[in-house]
Amino acid sequence: MGMRSNRGFTLIELMISLVIAGILAAVAVPVFIESSARNSVWTASETIGSQIRQARLKAISRNTLFRVRFDCPAVGQFRVLVVTGNPAIDDAVDRCNATQQYDSGVFAMPPLVSFGVVNTLTVSGRGIFTSAGVIPQTITVTYGTRSRTLTVSATGQITFSAF
Repeated sequence: MGMRSNRGFTLIELMISLVIAGILAAVAVPVFIESSARNSVWTASETIGSQIRQARLKAISRNTLFRVRFDCPAVGQFRVLVVTGNPAIDDAVDRCNATQQYDSGVFAMPPLVSFGVVNTLTVSGRGIFTSAGVIPQTITVTYGTRSRTLTVSATGQITFSAF
């Protein structure tokens, strides 16, 4: 019988270990990518919903109109803006870049996440929403093939679709 060293692994043992690690990686990477996509869509839709709720709260507490404007100031961003009553300010082309007291900051969607084409939502001091489009307003947040829809009613109730 020949002498066998106990100090290391054989080439076959190393190859089997690499094959097992490769199989685990092949299974784990798609799961991680899917999880990341779901998380991005979930977080973005929750951010939009929370800012719509915040706009309603601001409007009621200040008895003032507020607008939630999408693609403001750039594509994939949105803001909650106070309506000052001065058309020169409220309807200005650069309104999204100007900040008035009670305006929110700019909220941006995560990379590769979008909310499509959404009409501006206006909320009155009584908490009632209107839109240039149809109320209830539907906003669909997407990332690749993943999407989540939120619907805003005239009274400000927000409902989310199931994933």
